Amino acid sequence: MIFPKAYSILTLAIFACGLFVSSIQAADPYARITQTPRGLVTLEMCERTFKPVSGDAPRIHLVSAIHIADRSFYQTMQEVLESYDRVLFEGVKPAGLDPIDPMLDDQAKANATADRLDLLIDIVARYHDHTGKLPESFDDLLASDDPRIAAIVESIAVDGWGEPIKLDQITTTLDDAPARAIRLVSTGADFIPGGEALNADIIRSWTPEPAGSKEPAPEGIQSQLARALRVSFQLDEMDMTDPDWINADIDINQLQAQLDEMGEDNAMILKLIEGESFQAKLIGFVLKFVERSPTMSAMMKLVMMDMLALVESTEMLSQFEAIEKVILHGRNDIVIEYLKEELADNPDAKDIAIFYGAAHMPGIEEVILNELGYAFESNTWTPAMRVNTKDTGLSDGQIKMMRRMIKNSLEEQF
Repeated sequence: MIFPKAYSILTLAIFACGLFVSSIQAADPYARITQTPRGLVTLEMCERTFKPVSGDAPRIHLVSAIHIADRSFYQTMQEVLESYDRVLFEGVKPAGLDPIDPMLDDQAKANATADRLDLLIDIVARYHDHTGKLPESFDDLLASDDPRIAAIVESIAVDGWGEPIKLDQITTTLDDAPARAIRLVSTGADFIPGGEALNADIIRSWTPEPAGSKEPAPEGIQSQLARALRVSFQLDEMDMTDPDWINADIDINQLQAQLDEMGEDNAMILKLIEGESFQAKLIGFVLKFVERSPTMSAMMKLVMMDMLALVESTEMLSQFEAIEKVILHGRNDIVIEYLKEELADNPDAKDIAIFYGAAHMPGIEEVILNELGYAFESNTWTPAMRVNTKDTGLSDGQIKMMRRMIKNSLEEQF
């Protein structure tokens, strides 16, 4: 009875971790399974390189990402990607992170500034949770131990009109008692304090809750799954703060709005990833048991590796039209636009990489080959996860039965 449960839980977990499969099939896969006679099973991810048919345009590298993997995979990816001139990477980003176009009208600049202030408030709250104190200025945030936070703050410390955002500590009241708080202020379109309409100040403030009154945020499914399988989480292992690395993805507000437009149920995936839904709590409950058992961990890792490789040959995501349209094709359109901009703005670059999930790659490859004037050059395969079948505690016959069942189930359903 373990096998069906493992299968159903992993189906949800894979969906939650963004490890989807495209309905567009590439000529060759971007993920594959290899196995040695001694039972070492390896999930490998592909880097596919394309060269311009003519001229001196940059080479394009489609580097398959996976959100959880062995630490060695991320070490290799870091080294490989740092050798390229530009990296366009996957990651749904917070609203307010993108540069603000100076050509926008004042209303659009005000909206973008409000998003920036909201993001900065989130960063202030995280700083307080980590240090137990409020920042005196942006310098405190820039000195954060987390280089990702410092890089974000540095890029968004001005408003939509290019003016510095002001950060102050203020005294307010909380439960009828004095309390210290943070206030962030943009002076709006006229650069003068006060004002009305688009000239009005845009203000956000935040007051820490009393110690012990705040429930801890739920842990995301990706982190729970990584720990249960004794692997690493991409965001914990890779440094993506280099200025030449660009977060070429949708922001969370846009993603949520697009999913909401297609029906409330389609937003379930976001709650699942963040650990807030009932399904996420159920998965987390099971993963805690898996984490305690090395044999269960090895077995589940093997099952997941097989599923990740097998779904590339199915049309799983096409069964969920709304999710496929927004999460797969919509985000492909975004990174392709970033790629076109890079090719136009940096013609002297030698190498541009796209570091995205394997499911996105067939659609991106199609555009590169059919629209951008490129041809295939080479494949490079990198081990992402390994497991020895002996560590599962199952016999060779049981392992073959389990893996056959997963393959048959996927083929029957999709």
